[in-house]
Amino acid sequence: MNGVTALLILLVLVAGFALVQRRRLFAILGMSVFSLLLSAVFLLASAPDVAITEAAIGAALGTFVYVLAIRKTGRLMVAANDVPGLLHEETGVLSGFEVDVLRRVAAASGLELVVGLMSRDEVEDAVRRGEADVAAGGIVESPDAQPDLLATEPHLATAQFTVRTPSAQGPSAIFRGEVGDLIDAVRGGDEVAVDLDLARLLALSRATPRQLEVARRDGTAGYVFLVAGERGDLLQRVNAEIDRMRRAGELDEIARRHLS
Repeated sequence: MNGVTALLILLVLVAGFALVQRRRLFAILGMSVFSLLLSAVFLLASAPDVAITEAAIGAALGTFVYVLAIRKTGRLMVAANDVPGLLHEETGVLSGFEVDVLRRVAAASGLELVVGLMSRDEVEDAVRRGEADVAAGGIVESPDAQPDLLATEPHLATAQFTVRTPSAQGPSAIFRGEVGDLIDAVRGGDEVAVDLDLARLLALSRATPRQLEVARRDGTAGYVFLVAGERGDLLQRVNAEIDRMRRAGELDEIARRHLS
């Protein structure tokens, strides 16, 4: 077997490697190696000018352009609210039920998961402005339609609770602040009367020694992710992966790990 034959076989193998990669970066690296090997074939075929052109444009310039192109498209950008058990950062490490789900969603599309933590209201605005692909962090499905945002299928069941400190008077209101601020208010002896989902209630109950009056509200709900109204393609991909995880029993396994 001469050198040209060996290089031609390698070209086929490298091309196959690039075609089957789910991560865009690995596919681009595969095509870069393909161009370098092709340059070597041209060189051995006594075409040095073509070899130099292939190396400069195919391997160098082409790789550079593709890497620039996937800097944003190669990532799943998530705007999230910090909710212990679901999506929580501690000592710089993200963990929680929704983190594991989103990692699988990103991997299924060959994307890198990038999560930015922000306030609950900023999460939805980031998706509306196109700064994030997905909104996450304990978002409870709502019967009120939001034409500019699309909700995925629920990935975890929840319930709503009215929570009061013993001295609280007056009606409760849906809580849209930060869990940490609510914990500080209860610890500080403030009067609190709020409506919470299960994850936020559990975080509050574990962190506050004071007795809380808790009453479950009628009905059930579920946690969802939100995407921009024009991103129906992304909605379909997220729903498909959530459905796959549900049928495979992965959602139950992740829930036991983070919420038991």
